[in-house]
Amino acid sequence: MELSLLKRESSGSYHDHDTMVKYEVMDGHPVAGETIPVRFFLSPFKLTPTYKQVEDTFSVRYYLNLVLLDENDRRYYKQQEITLWRKAPAKTGVTVPATPSK
Repeated sequence: MELSLLKRESSGSYHDHDTMVKYEVMDGHPVAGETIPVRFFLSPFKLTPTYKQVEDTFSVRYYLNLVLLDENDRRYYKQQEITLWRKAPAKTGVTVPATPSK
């Protein structure tokens, strides 16, 4: 079973995809009905927010890709798009007037 993080960029006719990381979660095949918990930390990677068709010219999308191998050596694929965003900066509580008062 493999888990990978994919990044797809497109701009006009330019399309690029990059496998940022690939992990082998387990060697062999899982038993039917088995649950396998996985933690996937994103902080070690240089990620940008997801951009979807900015001005109909540019987009950056991220996907989690899972490849599962069964006992008959058949491969099953699942790809899920994930949306990343940046958290707004924390407010300091100090307000500065927009125009100086006279």
